[in-house]
Amino acid sequence: MKRVIIVFFIILISSFVSIAGAEEKVVDGVVAVVNGDIVTMYEMNAKMAPIMKRFNGQSISAVDAEQIKNIRKQILDRMINEMILDQEAKRLKVEVSEQDIEGEIKRIKETSKFSDEEFARQLALQKTNLEDFKETLRKDIRKNRLLSYKVKNKVVVTEEEVQGVWNSTQSQQEEVKQSVHLKLILFPENISADKIREEIISGETTFEEAADKYTVGPGAGTGGDLGVLEWDDLAKTWHDALNGLNPGDVSQSFKVQKSTALLKLDSFEKNKTDSFTDNRDNIYERLYREKQDAVFVDFINKLREKAVIEIK
Repeated sequence: MKRVIIVFFIILISSFVSIAGAEEKVVDGVVAVVNGDIVTMYEMNAKMAPIMKRFNGQSISAVDAEQIKNIRKQILDRMINEMILDQEAKRLKVEVSEQDIEGEIKRIKETSKFSDEEFARQLALQKTNLEDFKETLRKDIRKNRLLSYKVKNKVVVTEEEVQGVWNSTQSQQEEVKQSVHLKLILFPENISADKIREEIISGETTFEEAADKYTVGPGAGTGGDLGVLEWDDLAKTWHDALNGLNPGDVSQSFKVQKSTALLKLDSFEKNKTDSFTDNRDNIYERLYREKQDAVFVDFINKLREKAVIEIK
């Protein structure tokens, strides 16, 4: 619903640009000529007005001037593209009936929860009228039908492509998704880590008891408990010490800086990841948008190559 309301106001603003030029009777210049149709200076200035408003009362630096120049070029390119698309739609006789227009207005009113009076008030606030709004709406529908025929119908996303993207993300995540619950004993210099390990393995003491008795590192008083750690956050020496261990096993002694240490692997697990079913639609939509954008760029570039465009 939010998108429909946003589109509605975009159309209103566009309508305002077209009618305001007639009301103000400004002596106008020509910015560009596209296959005989013109883009006026007034239309260009109206599109630039929100950008220029940011600089009201301020001096414009050289950097600002360059940014304004680039934005103006981008806006003019979009205006030319819109004009070319409308011309192509007319050439292909893409029809939009009065019934289509009325149906779209009815849908806008319903989704925006506008009464007839509120809808008329919105038009008045934007200094436009129903006929100009209908004409802008007609162009918008005509353009969307053209793009549906020339662009959207050419976009195909296969299940194999979607599955391929999913598989690639999973293979990238395999190495980083494991977490481990560890306990650590960091021994003082006068205590033999290997001797204490033998006592733990033989059952003379538990790892936790030995940790509380000897450790000079983190986890003192809690059986050496370090909590759950991400595998990729551990140093290589820890990876080597843990390699091949099963939950409940104690590592061989290894060096942690100048101290000797033992690790106990309490548990490990692969962090929960979303299923393919959960992500399938998002992946499909992303691939569809990427392909659609590529087809559209190719389509509009070919139209521009055939068009006679003169920038004033």
